[in-house]
Order: sequence, then structure tokens, then C-alpha cells
Amino acid sequence: MSAAKINTVVASAGAGKTTRIVRDIAGEVEAREPEEIVATTFTVKAADELIERSRAHLFKAGRAEQAARLLGARFGTVNSICGQIVGEHAIDLGRSPRAEVIPEDGVSRLFAIAADTAIERHAPALNALAEAMGFFEPKRAADAERSDWRSTVRRLIELARANGLGAAGLAHSADRSVETFLALLPAPSISADALDRALHGAVAAALTVFPAELGNDGKAALKLLRPVQAAVQRGERLSWPDWARLSKVKCAKKDGQALIDALDAVSRAAARHPEHPRLQADCEAFIRTLFTCAAEALDAYQAYKAERGLMDFIDQEALALEVLRDPSMAARLGERISRVFVDEFQDSSPLQIAIFTAMAELVDASTWVGDPKQAIYGFRNADSALTQAAFDGVAASTTDPQEVLATSYRSREGIVSFVNAAFGPAFSAMGLPASEHAFSGTARTEAGFSHAPFAVWWLEGKLDLQYAALAAGIRDAIADGSDWMVGDKAEGGVRPLKAGDVAVLCRSHADILRVATSLSRLGVKVAVERDGLAKTPHVELVMAAFRWVADPTDRLALAELARFFSDDPTSDVWLQAVSADDQDAALQAAVPISGALAALRETVLTLTPADLVDALIVLPQVVRRIETWGDVAARLDDLEALRGFARAYEASCASSGAPATPSGLVLALAADEPRRPKSLQADAVKVMTYHGAKGLEWPLVVLTGLNREPKPRLFEPVAEAEGALDWRNPLAGRWIRYWPWPYASQSKDVGLDEAALTSPLGQAAELRARQEETRLLYVGVTRARDYAVFAPPAKGELKWLQVLDAATPGQVVLPSGANNVLTAGTATFPARVSPLVADDALVPPVIHPAYVRLTRQARERPPLHRRPSGEASTGAFVVVEKVQLGPRLPFVGTPDMLSLGEAVHAIFAADRPDQPGPQRLAKANEILQRWGVHQVKAQDVLDACDRLNTHLGGLWPAGRLHRETPVFARLGEQLVSGRIDLLAEHEAGFAVIDHKSFPGSRDTWEARAVSYGPQLGLYAEAIEAAVGQACDGLYIHMPIVGALLRVARQTEGAA
Repeated sequence: MSAAKINTVVASAGAGKTTRIVRDIAGEVEAREPEEIVATTFTVKAADELIERSRAHLFKAGRAEQAARLLGARFGTVNSICGQIVGEHAIDLGRSPRAEVIPEDGVSRLFAIAADTAIERHAPALNALAEAMGFFEPKRAADAERSDWRSTVRRLIELARANGLGAAGLAHSADRSVETFLALLPAPSISADALDRALHGAVAAALTVFPAELGNDGKAALKLLRPVQAAVQRGERLSWPDWARLSKVKCAKKDGQALIDALDAVSRAAARHPEHPRLQADCEAFIRTLFTCAAEALDAYQAYKAERGLMDFIDQEALALEVLRDPSMAARLGERISRVFVDEFQDSSPLQIAIFTAMAELVDASTWVGDPKQAIYGFRNADSALTQAAFDGVAASTTDPQEVLATSYRSREGIVSFVNAAFGPAFSAMGLPASEHAFSGTARTEAGFSHAPFAVWWLEGKLDLQYAALAAGIRDAIADGSDWMVGDKAEGGVRPLKAGDVAVLCRSHADILRVATSLSRLGVKVAVERDGLAKTPHVELVMAAFRWVADPTDRLALAELARFFSDDPTSDVWLQAVSADDQDAALQAAVPISGALAALRETVLTLTPADLVDALIVLPQVVRRIETWGDVAARLDDLEALRGFARAYEASCASSGAPATPSGLVLALAADEPRRPKSLQADAVKVMTYHGAKGLEWPLVVLTGLNREPKPRLFEPVAEAEGALDWRNPLAGRWIRYWPWPYASQSKDVGLDEAALTSPLGQAAELRARQEETRLLYVGVTRARDYAVFAPPAKGELKWLQVLDAATPGQVVLPSGANNVLTAGTATFPARVSPLVADDALVPPVIHPAYVRLTRQARERPPLHRRPSGEASTGAFVVVEKVQLGPRLPFVGTPDMLSLGEAVHAIFAADRPDQPGPQRLAKANEILQRWGVHQVKAQDVLDACDRLNTHLGGLWPAGRLHRETPVFARLGEQLVSGRIDLLAEHEAGFAVIDHKSFPGSRDTWEARAVSYGPQLGLYAEAIEAAVGQACDGLYIHMPIVGALLRVARQTEGAA
């Protein structure tokens, strides 16, 4: 590769990166066709902004034609650009040009369906091993994901695909993971039985010397030893967490020397667990089985998608790389593109870097824009070391200096100077020297500001009180807005602080919830994107109604509705109803909408799951109940998100060929855990994670979580690289490391923790963690335009700030007490310092009506959708003509009539009389085999086709036959949609022929045909509404009995 074709631009935070790209694109339009430009971004929003700003720049310069043609350029996210490339070369790739792309939020659900069999095949072995490692013990929420082996399998697959690894790569990764993990443990020096006997004997002996009176440590030891002894007596294996716990048993001196000695013997026997042969065998088996499971699940998922013409985002990227590596396809693509821009390059995965490097071979020049200091998406498969190596490699291959955007257009001078002083040494140690990565200054002015841009709020008390204190500090700052003047981007100058100017950055979603709750209690408006759409009370109410409509035996759903409709939150009316003799009647009496729900159940077969959600949300009593809970706009926004999720679920089912069912929607909602939508309130305090704040800015930013300690990813799947990184070949040497943690909540003093951390891979992981935490803190500080507020707990070490300590500790010191000087290295900055304590000035929520609701009588409306197949009779039909086309189809044996009917129907739909006979016969036989029907001959069915075609040809010699014709029309306030088996178009209009596989005797034909009259009648109405021509022929074709019957409404027949 000629690296001279690539130039890199380092764009520091707020340094005008997008403006620079827009200027370059406008310049490129002078030298090449606008359609030849490719620009990739990290998000859809960023892509939209980039193209609109580029076009606006061209319009302003008087180049309207180029601006219009720029709409034909390739602007978008990486996967969307790759999707375009794949679509253009689909035939060469052996794929359909119309392949459907799975939405990002539908991948997990589709994967669960596709890979279920493969995963469950390994479930017994993995469950047994996971139980031995304590995976199923109660745990903190933060540890839940790590101890779910199914999540580990999904993560292994995700990493494998992002790093270009298939089954062979996963097998190699398993070998390397086992090799490196077993190197952490001492070699076994004694048999497993000997170690077991020593521990069992020590436990039994210790239980004989416990005194009657015990201290706290002694009581804890007894509580542990008793169930262990019981398990041993039952012949059960002790779990490895129990071995770890037993290695730490102790007691107080007052418990007696005998017990001290006995527990010491237990501790010494248990402490040999790292050398236990069975521990090493369990861990090796767990690693290998997980990787095998992942490989098989990946194969199953890929096969599932291939069978259905589906692809996900990573498929788009992998196939695009296949195009770029194929000389013929790459050459054709190179004729259509000549200039590439890559935004946010530092957040690229190895697979994406491979795409960008391959694309650079095809074009005149590539520009990669990014900031290695803001590479914070390692958990999303980005590889910061690889992208930094690419920046360095490109810079080293040219004599031109690397271009750096170093002037901040966002932050005040004090913030820019602090960032340089605080982060400079840490970034230099990471290979990011200040000469290339420090700010050179700011374009902001200090005019109008009377205070320094820093404040430190020390949060007093325990955790919940700290959040309450923080909320009080934010409330007071907003109330004293004139003491926190901020820059006015719209009008210029400065103005007082408002709620919408404040952002609180948190380390976790749990912290977001605590901050948002504390602010709300003080009456401060909050805009927050949170997890748990399905766990909000208004969504729970709608879904409880949904479940009871779908399943009238679901008493739990009915009990939930009774609780939601109770005016007294402490009332136990619902509980009394559950205890009543007639539970159903009592519960329904406590639910004022039970009658409406029962009536809705009568029409449920005509509704899709999303239709049913819509019908429930618009019930007046449901809306009124939700209004009484306040915050109506946010609640209705959540319900709109629920509607969207239901529609997305149906679309996902349609793309995968699976049925969309009420129970399926309930399960999908629980499994996908959709997030609540972002608040629509502009003038509200924003609360989000540091990662979520990337790319955003606010006048005042509050930095929390400063006491969090960086944690290396030692015991979760991580992508590793063998040998030196080669950015030109980014997928070379990649493997996935996974080390299991077999001790559950026993996280310290078990040997493995220290061995892992001090190993070469552990040291590398710790360094990566420190570096990523440094970059994340940089992102947080640089979100601030006017004020950066540090909000640490008053007690404890600020371990997050310690990542900035390069050569000496104390790189950044926050002021406290009377001291108001913030120190960063040798630089000092004035800061406002305040100790904050919680107050009790709670503000009760004020519930404002959403609007004036006029009392009006409920109006019954017909369902929006009418489906011909479910149409009930709206008038009498009669048979007006009966034709015997030929004999019955001869059977051999007793066929499944449902399968036979489907197979015969499929043959009538697929058969083309103008094709050669052998071709028609082969197709018919293939259909019969697919349906597993062997009791009827394909030729007999084709003969029936010929007889029908001959008869219809006689009726309408100049007519045309349309098979499997979709129809869609609006009739009044309703929409009709369906598919007509056979539509005859003739001189006078249309006729509908519907195939029905009815095998009954001749005297029952008319009654059966008449029952289908309403269906055909609705088809006729839809055709007349859609095309404006008459549809006067309604025919029921019964191929199994060889009959064709014409039906008509009774009045028509009489006429």
C-alpha cells in the first residue's frame, strides 16, 4: 500500500473537525464529480449533519448544481456505506440485491431464534461447569453479565466477527485462552482425591470443637462449615467459591485455641485450591466448550440469515471487505469512487480499519480524521491501539507534518489550559506527545465572565445523601443563574445559567437513575435516557391489559390491572380479590376497563400484536388513569416508544419468516429490554453517561464518579493481537482471550486475581484500562464550554484522577476547605469550592392536566384493517353456477389434508402452462416433496391446472390471468389488504378465483362455497375501489373434487 495516498488529521475536542471536513469536501467538488466522494461517520445523525452542512457551504458559494449532485455521493455510517457497496455487487457475491438488513435492535432477538438449538446443545455441560464456579450464586447487578455464560457466548461471537475470525479463529482462540489461563495456576502436585479428603477431614474436625458462645467471625465460620459438611455427606462436590471461602475462615481469640487451630487447618487445606487438578480441568472444559458453542451458534446464525436473505451490519462490513479484496469487483468500484473521508477514525474496529485501508488502494486520496485522545469505545469493538498505530504509521510514511486541529472553539481559556496541564503527561506516556495533541489555544473570549471556569463540590454523607447533596447544588446553581453566567451561542455575549445548560455525567446507568431521582425530588426538570421502558408503570399497565386480552386465564395480569386502577397505592383490594372464592369475578370487578377488554378480546383474531397495543393505548380510561400520575408528556412518549417497539417486532418477524404473536411480543419486550426515549424537554438538566456525552457540549458540566477505580478486563472476552500491530493488515494475528472467574463473589486473595494481574496479558490489560479511563476523563472535561464542576465524595481516594499520575502521584489535586486552588502538575487554577450536604426541601410533584378533556360519548369504530380471510358474512350468498371440470384427484393412502391443500395450492400458483411439460412436472414434484406430500401424483395436479386454464380460456378468450395478486384498498375508514389466488382480467372487468382444498361429498359443495362468499365479496369491493372497474365474477375452485362454483349475493343471483 502507498501510505502517501492517506493523510490523517488529529482533531482535538471542539476544534472544528466537521467544519474542516466540510471545507475539504467543498474543495474536492472542484476537482471531481460529487458522486465520487465517500464520507463515513460514526452515527446517522453525524452523517446527516455532514451532508447538509456540505451542501449549505456549496449553496452559499453559489454552486447550487454541485450541492444538488452531492445528494448522490456516499455519505453515511460505515455499515450504510458498506451496504451500498454490497448491494452494487450482490450478484457477484452470490446474494440477492434485495437482501433485507436486520435493524440493530432486532439482531439479538433473531440470534436467539437462530442459535437456540446450537446453544442449548451445550447447555447441560456449561450449566454444570457454571454451577461449580458459582455462576448462579446471588450477585451484584454489575457482576450479573459476567456470570451469564450465554452472554459470554454472544460476546465471543461479536468479537470474532469484528476481528474477522471464523470457526478456525475461534478454535485457535480457545487454545490460546486455555494455554494462557492455565499458566496463571500452579502445576498440580497432588491428586484431586487427596485434596478433597484433606479438606473434608478438616471441616469435619472443626465442627466438633465449636464452643457454645461465639464471636461474629466464629458464627460466620460455623454458618459456612455446616452446609459444606452436609454437602459432603450427600456426596456432592464443593463449588470453587466454597473452596475460596473456606480458605479465609477465621475466629476470634476468645473462641478458643482449639477452634483457632481447627479453622487454621481448614484454611490451609482449602487454600490449595489453585493447584487442584479438578479446578484446572473445569476451567479448561468451560473455556473450550464456550468457544465450541460460540462457533456452532455463529454457524447457525449465519445459515439462518442466508436461508432468508437477511444480513446484519457486520455482514455488510464483511461482504464489503470481500468486494474490496476481489480484484475484479474492486476495480469496478474504483471507477465510481475517487475520494474518501473517514470521520471518528479512532472508534474503528479492526474489520473497519481493514475496509478503510483496502478502500484507500482504490481512490486518489483518503483523509482519516479523528482524535486518539477520545478513543473510548473499546466495549463496542473499537481498537484504540490499532487506530493509534495507523495514525502513527501514516505520519511516519510521509515527510509532511501531521495535521492537527488544536484550537478549541468550544471551551474557555481556563478549561483548555487545565486540560493541557492535567492530561499532557499521561497522553505523552501513551505516545501522544503534547506537540501534536495539546490545545494551542481557544477562540473563546473571557468577556462577561466574572468567575473562573472551575468549581469543586465535595459531597457529604453516604451514597444516597451524596446524590441528594449534588441535586441540591445543581438546583441552587440554576436558581442563582446570574452567579453562573454562560456564553450565549445564539445572541452572543453572556446570560444567566438555565436548567438546559447543565449536564451531569455519570459512570453507570444506576448512577443516572440516582441523580435523576434526586433532582426530580427537588423539583428540577430532568432529561434523561434510561433503561427499562418495560418497567415503567404506564407501560406495565398497558402490557398487563395486553396479556389479559390475549389470555383470559392470566390472573396475574388481571391482579396487576386491579392494583394500577386502585386510587389508594396502599390498598390491598387486588389481594383480597385474589383470595376470593370467585377470583376472576372479584378481580374483574376491581378493574373498571375489564368490560372493554373483554369486548376487545372478541376481535383479537383480526388484530396484530401492534394493533392490539394501539387499541389498548387509546382506551379513554387507560389514558385518564395515566394522566393522574403526572409527567404526562414523558409517559405518552414512552407509550409511543412501546408502539414503535411493537411495530419493530412485527417487522423483525416478517423479515425472519416467524409469526408475530402476542406471547412473542411479551417475550421480546422482556428479552430486548428497550430503552426509554430521550426526554423532549429542552429546558431540563441532562443526565447521561460519559460515553453517551461523546460529541456533545454544555455550558456547565458536572463530573461525577471520580472515586471509581479503573478495572482491567481480565475475566471477560477481549480481543488480543499476537506480535506487533500492523495497521496495514489489521486482521492479522487476532484472537479472542477469555479467562473464566471460577470464584463468584470471592474477588480477592484467591491467588488467581494476583496471578492474572501480574501476567504479561494482565499487565497489558491494566495498561489498556488506565489509558481508556484517561481518555474517558478527557472526554468528560472537554464537554464543558464555560464551567467544569468536579463533584467527588468528601471521603475516600479519588482513584479515577490517579490515572493522570504519569511519573509522580498527585498530578491533579482538587482543592478543599479554605483552599480554592485547583492544581494540575505545576499549573494552578482558581476554583469555587463548596461542601454540599443534602437538604429536605423536597418539592411535591405538581400534576398538570395534559389538556382539557371534553366529556363525550365513546364511539364504536370498526377495526382499521379488514382482512378478506377473516371476513364475516354481511349478506346471504348463493351458488349461481356449478361446473364439473373433471374427476377428483386420485389419492393413495390417507394424506394430511392441510399439507395436501397447501401443496396443491402452491402448484396452481407456480405452474406456467406455456413452459415445457418436463419443466412443469419437475417443479410440481419439487413442491410436493417440499410439503412432504406423496399420496398424489404431480401429473394429476397439473392435469387439474390444465382443465381450469382451458375453462377460463373459454370464458374470457382475450383475458389475462394474474396469480397470487396482492390487493390493497381503502373502503371508507378501513383498509383492506390480501392476496388473490387467481385474478382474471377481461374485457368487462375482473373475476376472482379462489382455490379451496375441500374434499367433501358433492352435496356439501354449495354450503362450503357459500361460506367463502364474504371473503370473495370483499376482494371484489377492494378491486373496484382500487382500479375503478367492475369485478362481477366470484368463483370458488375446488381442485381436489374437480369443481368450479360461481357465487353471488342473493339479490344478484335473483337478478
